[in-house]
Amino acid sequence: MKQANPPAHNPQPATALLKLGLTASQANGYLALVEHGSLSPVELAAHTSESRTNGYQICDKLEALGLARKLPGARATYAPESPVRLRQLLLSQQQSLKQATSELNSLLPNLLRNYRLATDKPGVVYLEGSDSLQTLYEDIIKTGATLRIMPSKHGRDDPAIAQMIDSQVARQRAAGIKTEALLPGTRYHHYQGKNDALFEARPSLFAGLDAQIMIYGPNVAISTYSDTIVTTVITNPVIAVTFNQLFDCQWQLAAGKTCAGVEQAK
Repeated sequence: MKQANPPAHNPQPATALLKLGLTASQANGYLALVEHGSLSPVELAAHTSESRTNGYQICDKLEALGLARKLPGARATYAPESPVRLRQLLLSQQQSLKQATSELNSLLPNLLRNYRLATDKPGVVYLEGSDSLQTLYEDIIKTGATLRIMPSKHGRDDPAIAQMIDSQVARQRAAGIKTEALLPGTRYHHYQGKNDALFEARPSLFAGLDAQIMIYGPNVAISTYSDTIVTTVITNPVIAVTFNQLFDCQWQLAAGKTCAGVEQAK
């Protein structure tokens, strides 16, 4: 009597398993364990068309990932852990990605500065998404120069972004970074009378700008707030001086003084 062949195992690993960081061999190995219940490394190798040596390595790796467990007994045999563990593996990778994103945000300002120095030319950097603000904020802290800001009228529309802004203001103060702000209407009245050595606000001549402008050191950062936050950072001393001149003019006019350097129309 002809013996029935075991169910064929799909040689193509699930795409989702590969995206979780498993190799094709590990993904096939886990699927083989799930299909057969338990296998020795040699049996797993046979089911997945791997060498015996690879069979042992795959079992060890799946056990390390929490996707398989070694059964008691003299003969090495492995059983699969519940596929629910795949979700736990995904959550662990998401946490690692979040940590990596945070570390990159801290590292990027120094890398950008070193890049500009190495290439000896002004830089223009485009940043996108809410993380772009965090990268910008880290650069402001690293630079340590006085921050001059003309905020966008849309900058505090999103409560999460507003919280980021408030947190950054506190960080700048803790770092001893002075902030000079030209604020429109009600936002200026909120800070009126609260000026000190590290923060000074004056009323803006504009009801509200569509884009935010921040000047610090040789940098000018322009951010737009629409469906996606987009920030353009220009590192160029001449451009920074020009924006500072425009800021100075408003700054003096806001204090009831004459804007130095402005020619009167004849």
